[in-house]
Amino acid sequence: MKKMFALACGIALTSTLAFSADLKDDANYKAKCGMCHGAAAEGKPAMKTAPMKDVAAKPAADLTASITKGKGKMPAYDGKLQAGDIATLVSEIKALK
Repeated sequence: MKKMFALACGIALTSTLAFSADLKDDANYKAKCGMCHGAAAEGKPAMKTAPMKDVAAKPAADLTASITKGKGKMPAYDGKLQAGDIATLVSEIKALK
């Protein structure tokens, strides 16, 4: 049982780190998202931004709409990011679950 738990934790940590690296290495994330959502997608309590792994539970369509049209204090990125770039960000965020 301990071996299975250790293996599951190792797999979960490895996949989270891999996708965190993808998101952190994404130039669009760095330029447009990281300042508020954190360089490692950890969220910033002082700015009331949730960790991206918590945001990842939302449907992809909702994430796409939030990035495209903005939401609350988050600005709209329609015209600032290409649709493909937004889709890449959504995929990377969804992978953080």
